Amino acid sequence: MIYGIPTLMEFSDKDVLARFCADQGFRFVEMNMTFPWFQPGTVDAGMVRALMQKYGVGFTVHLHDQVNPFEFSPEMRRAHLENALFAIDLACELELPRLNMHLLPGTYSSINGVKTYLYVHCRELYLSYVRAFRDLVDEKLRGRDTLFCIENTSGWQPFQHEAIDILLESDCFALTYDIGHDFRTGFQDEAFLLSHRDRIRHFHIHDSDGKANHLALGAGCMDLPPFLRLADSLDATALVEVKESGALIRSKEYLIGQGMW
Repeated sequence: MIYGIPTLMEFSDKDVLARFCADQGFRFVEMNMTFPWFQPGTVDAGMVRALMQKYGVGFTVHLHDQVNPFEFSPEMRRAHLENALFAIDLACELELPRLNMHLLPGTYSSINGVKTYLYVHCRELYLSYVRAFRDLVDEKLRGRDTLFCIENTSGWQPFQHEAIDILLESDCFALTYDIGHDFRTGFQDEAFLLSHRDRIRHFHIHDSDGKANHLALGAGCMDLPPFLRLADSLDATALVEVKESGALIRSKEYLIGQGMW
C-alpha cells in the first residue's frame, strides 16, 4: 500500500517536509491548502516538481478545510471556486493522483431543539450548485488519472448523501474514507461509504481514543487492522493523518509490526 504524510505545522519549509517524507520511507506528501505555505502565490508547479525529482516522492492536494463551492453568497462561492480551481489546475499540471475535499454541511437553524439545515430548506438551489461543480470538475479532470475525493468528517447528513451521489455520477470523483472521523461519530458514515466501496480510492488513517482524533496508529482504542486490510484490498492510497513527526514515526513502526508496511 502507498502511504503518505500530511502537511505538518513543524515543517513550514516545503523542502524539509519532502525530505522527511523520503527519509522515513513514505511515498507522498499531502499539501494542505489551509496552511500558508501551500497557498496560491507561495506554491507552484515548478517548485513541487523540483521537490518530486529531488526526493523521489509524490504529492497530493488537500483543499482548504473550509472550502465550500456550494455557498449561497455569489461572492463567497466565486472565491471558493477560484481556490478549488487553483488546486485542480496544480494537480493537472503535475499529474497528481488525488485531490481531497471536505463536504461541509453549511448553516443550520435550531428550531424547537431540532437542527434545520439551510441546504435542506433550499434543496434545489443547493443541488444545482452541486451539479455545476460536478460538471466543472469533470471538464477539468476527464481523461486524466487524477481523482477528486470527498472526505467524511463529522458524519454526513442525508442531504449530503444526495449531493455525493450526484458528484459520483462523474468518474472523476471518488471517496476518501477517514476512519478516525468515522469512529468518532459511532461509524455514522460506514454503511454509506461501504455501499460505494468501489469508489473509495483514498484513506485517511489515524487512531482515536473516542475523545481525540489524529493519534499515532496504536495509540488509541481503534481496531485498525480491518481498515488497513480494507484499504489494501481496494488498492487505495493512504494518508497517515497525524499532526507531528514523532507520531508519524510511531505509526510507521505500528504498520511494520502489523506486516502492513
